[in-house]
Amino acid sequence: MRRAVLAALLVALATAGPAGAARLKATATFSPPVQLFGNTVTARVSVVTDTTRVDPARLHVIAKFSPYKPVGPPKEVHSGSGRYVQTTWTWKLTCLTSECVPLAGSSSQASAPSQAFAFPPAQIRGSGPNGKTTYRVHAFFPRLEMLSQLSPREAAYIAAHKHIQWQYPLAPAAGDAYRLPPGLVFWLAVALAGLCGAAALVVGGRWALRLRQPVASALPGAPTPYLERALALFFWANAHGDETLQRKALERVADELPFDVHELSETAHALAWSPETPDEEDVQAISQRAGLAVRPEERNGG
Repeated sequence: MRRAVLAALLVALATAGPAGAARLKATATFSPPVQLFGNTVTARVSVVTDTTRVDPARLHVIAKFSPYKPVGPPKEVHSGSGRYVQTTWTWKLTCLTSECVPLAGSSSQASAPSQAFAFPPAQIRGSGPNGKTTYRVHAFFPRLEMLSQLSPREAAYIAAHKHIQWQYPLAPAAGDAYRLPPGLVFWLAVALAGLCGAAALVVGGRWALRLRQPVASALPGAPTPYLERALALFFWANAHGDETLQRKALERVADELPFDVHELSETAHALAWSPETPDEEDVQAISQRAGLAVRPEERNGG
């Protein structure tokens, strides 16, 4: 179909006289020319240009399809090469308003409702290669006929009875079937969310208490149980003459001392790894400054 249109336009351009040679040749079509209400229509405007006189890249088209509305911008396609080039614009049109509803036929009661539309011609404007000369041409659309989706028999029945026999009921269903009432499901969901929130608070509270216990034990004047055990281990090792265990226990004492007595920690570290064996009196002084008194039985390993 496109090749035939292009060939016809080329023949028309070739047979024209030199003085009145046509620079532009345009056609406009609808596909399909007869359609049912609600369907999409394809509109095309094709222009064949003589590239020696008109620049195809400078072509512009203006087309109006009211009451139809374009679905989107037109699609522009260039085809051909050499002296003659064809440019085609394609629109997708639709109309679902009352202006496009087919009217009842007046010539015969048995004819289906229809309506014909006439559109203004499309205006094509082009410029020469130098951009100074302007050429114009009009493309005339054929009439577009719109037919009803109703058959002649259905249209006659509606006209006679003023009633439509719907194929499917339009009323809502008799009732929605639920295993449980929606209101009960809602409140059950609210209760479940509350239980989950309470459980989260309990778990979070226990976790927070566990985190706070080491912090509280590190406050001044509150030595940790690990510090007491490390001191007791030192005195036990001292009573049994185990120098290696004494140094390890004293190193642990240095690690467990509170942060606010940093100088005691450094003293304990130095004492743990001094060349001489750590003295019991020095360790006792460290424990007293840390606020911890070791019982005599713990010194002797009792």
